[in-house]
Amino acid sequence: MHLDFVKLVDPYKTKALESLKKLISFNSVDDETTQTKQKPFGEGVYNALDYIAKLGEELGFKVDRCENYCTELSYGEGKIVDVYAHADVVPVSKTWKTNPFELVIDGDYMYGRGAADDKGPGISALYAAKALLDNNLIDGYKLRIIFGGNEEKGSRCLEHYFHSLKKEYPTYGFTPDADFPLIYGEKSVSFYEAKYKINLNGVTKFDFGSASNIVLDKCKINCFLDKDIIAKKVKKYQKKHPEITINYDDYEIEFIGKPSHGAHPWEGVNAGLHMLNFIGMVSKNKVLQKIYKDYFDGRGKNFKGDYSSEFFTESSYCIGLMKYCDGVLTLYVNMRLPENVDPEVACENIKKMTKCDELNLLSKGEALIQKPDSFLVKTLHDVYVKHTNDTQSKILAIGGGTYAKETKNTIAFGPTFPNRNYHIHEDDEYFLKSDFEKCMEIYAEAIYRLGEGAKNEK
Repeated sequence: MHLDFVKLVDPYKTKALESLKKLISFNSVDDETTQTKQKPFGEGVYNALDYIAKLGEELGFKVDRCENYCTELSYGEGKIVDVYAHADVVPVSKTWKTNPFELVIDGDYMYGRGAADDKGPGISALYAAKALLDNNLIDGYKLRIIFGGNEEKGSRCLEHYFHSLKKEYPTYGFTPDADFPLIYGEKSVSFYEAKYKINLNGVTKFDFGSASNIVLDKCKINCFLDKDIIAKKVKKYQKKHPEITINYDDYEIEFIGKPSHGAHPWEGVNAGLHMLNFIGMVSKNKVLQKIYKDYFDGRGKNFKGDYSSEFFTESSYCIGLMKYCDGVLTLYVNMRLPENVDPEVACENIKKMTKCDELNLLSKGEALIQKPDSFLVKTLHDVYVKHTNDTQSKILAIGGGTYAKETKNTIAFGPTFPNRNYHIHEDDEYFLKSDFEKCMEIYAEAIYRLGEGAKNEK
C-alpha cells in the first residue's frame, strides 16, 4: 500500500501550531518552591503535562497521567511503539529579545523556550500520530506518546514510569530530542562535585547557576578591590580574555559569559571560571588559576581526561553550578564520557590530576550504542533520507544524553536538521516553522514503519 505522508499530515499543521502556542505559554521550568506529592516537579510542569493530557483526550487518545510524572497518550493494542518527548524546559535569562513563554513567529522563525527542546518536536510527533489515528493506520500495534516532566534535571519522570509504575518497555521507540539523521550512540552522563578548601580573597559566600547541564554564564561577587585599581585590573584581564565581559562598581563585580549545552561546553564561555581566574590573577592564587586551566577547554585535556573511542572523539566537562561557603569552593560538573570509560575511574584520575581536596561522584550513567545495521536504525535512517533527499549526512554518536538511555530499543531521532542551530538552552531559542512541519511528515512515516515492524516482531 502506497501512503503519501506529506499529504496525510497536511490538514493537521494549523491545529498543531495552535497547540504549540498554548504549550509554550506554560513556564514549565522545574520549580522546587511549588513541588508537592501531586506536583513532583512544581506548578509549571504540572500545568504543561495537564494541558497535554487534555489535548490528547480531545484528539482521541487514551490518557494516563502517571502520577503526574509523565503524561502518556496511547492508542491500540499489541507490540509497543513509543515516542518520548518532554514538557519541562531549562531556565531563561532576562536578556531574551522576546517573551520566552510566548511563541513569537517572525517569518519562518518561531521563538520560545521549548520551541525546539522539546515542546515543538513533541507536538509534531503528536499530530503525526493523530493523522495516523484518523486514517486507521495505528492497527495491530500499540502506540504510546509519553511527555515527561523532568528530562532536563535527571529524567526522574521516566525512572518513575518504568520502575515505579512498572510500564512495559517498547519493541521500538524514538525520542525527537536531538539531531537528524539519527543518534545511534550517546556518551554516558554523570555528575560530580569537586571541593577545594580555599580563601577567595575577601569574597565570603556565593551560589551560582541554575542547571548542571548549562555552562554557567553569569555571576556577581562583592567587590574586593579598591575602586582606584579595579579599572586597571579589569582592563588587563579583558585584554587577555576578550571573550568575557566584566562590569563593576564600588560594590560588585559582574562576569558575563555565554551559555551552552553541557554536551559541548567549549561553545560557551564560563563566567564562573573566569571569575575564579580573575581572583586568582589579582591575588596571585595559583590554585584558582589551575582550576581555570583544568576546566576552561571543556574537554579535560589539562587533567588527561580527554578520552575517546571508536564511536566518540572527545569527552566533556561542564561546570553549570558553583558554590562557596565557609572557606570551601564546590564545583558541580556534568561529565560525559565515551562507552569505554568507567565514570568512577575517570573521577579517580580527576581528583589526582586536579588536586582538589574532595571529589564525590553524585550520579553515574551508562553510554548507549545501537548497532547501525539494526532494524531500528536502518528504518529511521531510510525515512529521514526519503523525506529530505539527504544522503550525505552521517548517522551520529553524540555527547548529549536523551531519554533513549532511560528505556530500551530506542534512539534519538531529530528534530535538529544538519547545519541548524536553534539556540537550545540559550537565549532566543527558536524552531523553524518549516522544520516543525517537516518533522510531522517524517514522524508520521517513522511511527507507521516501526509499527509495521513491531507487528512482525516475534
